[in-house]
Amino acid sequence: MLRNMTSGRIGLSAAGRKLLSSLKVPREASELEAIGVSGEILGVLQAHGLIERQDNTRPPLDLYDAFNGWKSQRGMLVDHARTTAFQRAIEAVVRPGDRVIDVGTGSGVLAMLAARAGAAEVVGLEVTDMARWADRIARANGLDAVRIVQGDAGSYEAADPADVVMGEFIGMSFLEEWRHYAAFVQVRDRNLKPAGTVIPRAARLLLSAIDSRKLYYERGYGFWEAPAYGIDFSEVRESEIHSPQRYIVSADHSAIVCTREIATFDFRSGSERDYFFTSTVEFIYPAAGSFHGFIGHFELDLMPGLVLGTGPATRETHWHQSYFPMPAVQVPAGGRVLVRARTFLSPADDRMCLGLTLTGDGAGQVGDSQEAVFVLE
Repeated sequence: MLRNMTSGRIGLSAAGRKLLSSLKVPREASELEAIGVSGEILGVLQAHGLIERQDNTRPPLDLYDAFNGWKSQRGMLVDHARTTAFQRAIEAVVRPGDRVIDVGTGSGVLAMLAARAGAAEVVGLEVTDMARWADRIARANGLDAVRIVQGDAGSYEAADPADVVMGEFIGMSFLEEWRHYAAFVQVRDRNLKPAGTVIPRAARLLLSAIDSRKLYYERGYGFWEAPAYGIDFSEVRESEIHSPQRYIVSADHSAIVCTREIATFDFRSGSERDYFFTSTVEFIYPAAGSFHGFIGHFELDLMPGLVLGTGPATRETHWHQSYFPMPAVQVPAGGRVLVRARTFLSPADDRMCLGLTLTGDGAGQVGDSQEAVFVLE
């Protein structure tokens, strides 16, 4: 017999939390049925307006909520290295009379910069309620060339082809916003003139081997490797190694041992499938030292001759760098750390994951480890 739900406090059950977690991204009905949510239940939820059909370009709820307010928008706006680099690219690329589409316009700043550069029409596409703010700010600044359209950008089709399609679809570890990029690709392929231009043009994803006892102690596994306050926390170390976490840090450039490129992206012709790759690279230690994991960063080609880098030696950005801790290894002079990096979606909730495995075949190589899977949230 069902309990009366018309009175008393109501909350999510364990099954309800599992459903909510699953629906942070659009899922196939068959996947939901596999966790016990029948077609009948889905029909009832749809009838009451609680669920709807969505494309794969719809951002996860966590990202949607993060960008649906001024906290995250402010963080991007005060990042002068990022915003002024995009401004320089826009001013160099946009010509008077151009039609421009900004995919995921957020606060609308890039769309408004395009209008100030002389564009005749700038369409800012935004799925969140920031669209209302962007429109309001454009009107307050007298930028009538800017038109904001709220909705999933992936389905947008312009009345006239665009001269420029742009977007800032870069996550903290570059890869997280692959659905935003998927929407950019669809807008580009559907609306850009054959001789049109995109901003940004390309990118490179980089990993750096790091030797930093301080970072390893504070964000890696070093703290757990010796008793603290007379208490053995080694079991915590093993738990964290099996469920590793990525940390956003400002890494010390002097602690970087070696940097390698693990993936490249061409935004003029590529697609979101490029975000899923497997790459094996080698890091050489010129002098004996310690391996304490990897620092992730990237380089963004906004236009020919204009590169926005996020490495430890470059001007600080709101992206900082990503630290991927690994169990410490002592490496001899001339030794090599060989890693296989692969990206994939978590089967549980479709979040982007980066898997790192140290591999080796002897000959001075450091390797042979279980894959460390970092969920990029």
